Amino acid sequence: MITTGNQSPEQFMKAFLFTNRMKGRIRNMLRASRLIALAVLSLMALTNSGNGEAAKFNYKLDEKKLLSGEIQVFEEEYKVEGKGIKKRVVGVMILKAPLDKVWQVLEDWDAMGKFVPGLEYNKTIYVFEPPGSKDKIGNSLIEGQLKVLYLSINYTLNVKFDNVNYRQEWQIVTDEQVEIYNKKNIHVKKATRGLKSIEGFEYVEPYGDGSSTIYYYAPIVETSIPLPEFLEEALSKSTLSGYMEGIRQMVNSYGNEKSQ
Repeated sequence: MITTGNQSPEQFMKAFLFTNRMKGRIRNMLRASRLIALAVLSLMALTNSGNGEAAKFNYKLDEKKLLSGEIQVFEEEYKVEGKGIKKRVVGVMILKAPLDKVWQVLEDWDAMGKFVPGLEYNKTIYVFEPPGSKDKIGNSLIEGQLKVLYLSINYTLNVKFDNVNYRQEWQIVTDEQVEIYNKKNIHVKKATRGLKSIEGFEYVEPYGDGSSTIYYYAPIVETSIPLPEFLEEALSKSTLSGYMEGIRQMVNSYGNEKSQ
């Protein structure tokens, strides 16, 4: 609050203008924080529950919805050692392609920017172990950028490819890990401020006679900017659908792109 007291008119006007400028800056900061939080939640962004467990789901799927191509969304709680109870949203859908073809698509992270809404790009920046091996776990560092309005959200993920179980897991590269990699001449960018954690996993299973595949996608994104839990869940559900539809488009166009 501004009080005139013994202030001169000039002093009062300076104080008034300064207060308005500060209010404007605070509003802009809050607006930017909300946008970052929304962008973070829209990342498909992309490890398991953090305890190394190769989790699989046992949901009761609606066969009619599954065969129609509808994405079925489930919520679940899970326990993480040292972090308590967390929640995640899981999407399940059928893809009309055999397992090996779907798996090839899921391995092609660099092509996802053409199909996933809001994703500017994904690109593999370092390969520890090639993803195609059947006797080893593939492991790559993948850099990405998400565009939301005028904000660009940058991140790098450590992605593991389990070719035997047709499963991928990913986790954000932390600032501390970035420093370690850079000292080893593996050039990695720090993630945009506001990103606390990105982790998740996905896997595929054959369906019916093998001509179709069931795809499970379980992302978890956490921000350092607090949001109401109901808003996080609602945003996670809506953005999950956009990512999964992008994967469907990749699968449907995969053969055509390979033949060009």
